[in-house]
Amino acid sequence: NEAQVDISKQLVRWLPFVKEVAALGDIQIESECPNDLPNIIADERMLRQMVINLLTNAVKFTPGGGRVTLSARRNQAGDLCIAVADTGYGMASEDILVALRPYGQTARGRHMPGSTGLGLPLVKRMAELHGGSIWIDSKLDVGTTVTIRLPAARFEDAGGATV
Repeated sequence: NEAQVDISKQLVRWLPFVKEVAALGDIQIESECPNDLPNIIADERMLRQMVINLLTNAVKFTPGGGRVTLSARRNQAGDLCIAVADTGYGMASEDILVALRPYGQTARGRHMPGSTGLGLPLVKRMAELHGGSIWIDSKLDVGTTVTIRLPAARFEDAGGATV
């Protein structure tokens, strides 16, 4: 169900889905999303699910006193990059491939209540359905950043010019 999505507006709307849980865990939620990104052609429900899955994971794997940041920008190629960064437990590089497999869980994930091992694989697949991809950068005891990249051709301006 692709349509025009005001991505700047929607990203801000999706934050409250995790703010209450984050506050209960003494985790700060921040947003670094410009309010002037052009509309993107996408399935809004899938975009929402991708972002909320990443925010939920970040909160789940960040100890009290930590921080989760949602950001969005266009890269040099004009692609949309939506990133969720946390100051959580992080993953070893060899665990990243495990976490991307359906039902694949890291040692810490297996002991986390409510963890199914489906969040990251679903985000990856939904990004691919949009012609995009995800990238995970993580370091143990430092944190994780998961970035969704959606191609510039999905922007209304379709010229791919950076904003």
